[in-house]
Amino acid sequence: MNQSNNLICMECGKKVTSVPTFLEYKGQEIFVFNPAICKPCLEKLCESYSIECANCGGTIPPYSHVGILKAENGQSQYIHMTTQCNTPGNAFYGYWGKGTIREFIQIEACS
Repeated sequence: MNQSNNLICMECGKKVTSVPTFLEYKGQEIFVFNPAICKPCLEKLCESYSIECANCGGTIPPYSHVGILKAENGQSQYIHMTTQCNTPGNAFYGYWGKGTIREFIQIEACS
């Protein structure tokens, strides 16, 4: 882990002492490099904004890389980006943020 004297938590404004911020949440190890965030704020964000994986039912915490599946009525379902959960042919990817997808991209699938 890198020690830093200049990073400020984007949530509370307090000093962040090391990057990445590490937290074990519901059996998952979470490492957040960007944005700078302190451990107590990361835990609060996980409690408030984690979502359920559409494939395994496990928890997807904020700032995680996710696959995006098209669901009925134009809605989206989110999955872990692991070999167990990622559906072959899935062409939509992004990062789960604070209750919404961020940095969403579509990768054209080969036929």
